[in-house]
Amino acid sequence: MQVFCDFDGTISKEDVTDLVLDRFARPEWREIEDQWTDGRITAAQCMRRQIQLLQAKHEDIDAFLDTIEIDSAFGAFKAFCEKNGLGLIIVSDGVDHFIRRVLARHGLEDIQIIANKLISRPHACTMPDFDLGFPFRSAACAAGAGVCKCAQVRPSANHIYIGDGRSDFCVSHAALLVFAKAKLADYCRTNCLPFIPYSGFAEIQASVAAILSSPSRQPVVLPVVKTA
Repeated sequence: MQVFCDFDGTISKEDVTDLVLDRFARPEWREIEDQWTDGRITAAQCMRRQIQLLQAKHEDIDAFLDTIEIDSAFGAFKAFCEKNGLGLIIVSDGVDHFIRRVLARHGLEDIQIIANKLISRPHACTMPDFDLGFPFRSAACAAGAGVCKCAQVRPSANHIYIGDGRSDFCVSHAALLVFAKAKLADYCRTNCLPFIPYSGFAEIQASVAAILSSPSRQPVVLPVVKTA
């Protein structure tokens, strides 16, 4: 069984990209966020324009990333997956460098990460220009995301998905089992999609352990939420 997991607001306690933008980007990034929320631009367009507004040196961004907190139970969940032969992949519409830096600080750098690629062009004696690349973009992505999560999880028919936000909406239709909180939980309720609510990875680990210990290894033995 494969486990796909969002990062921002799921593994990390807050949205790391938003934290970085709030600290280092020109204030216009919030206007761009509103344009995406209103449906005037795609998620990929939003992210790229926002990243281009960063005004900082790499070392300053990295020092800030080193202060980011993650769910304290995520390390144990990763070890649980490894022990039970579950593949664990982070699939995020966030920024690869931000994710890798945060995980490395917590000794979790050996996880496969699918995310947008941070590009920087250094200049002598000045701050670098930042841009964003989209190695996992799909022209068929209904959400217009930089990372088409549906395309990434589709080859794995038997999988668990863990998420919390808007970038997880489409992919929640494809998973064998969805763990959801915050906006994703609201979306699943509104669309009558079965899911298991969670607040942290300790709960997720307990639920997955129950699945693995059941004779059928099927999630229907768990208290799956279908409506509000």
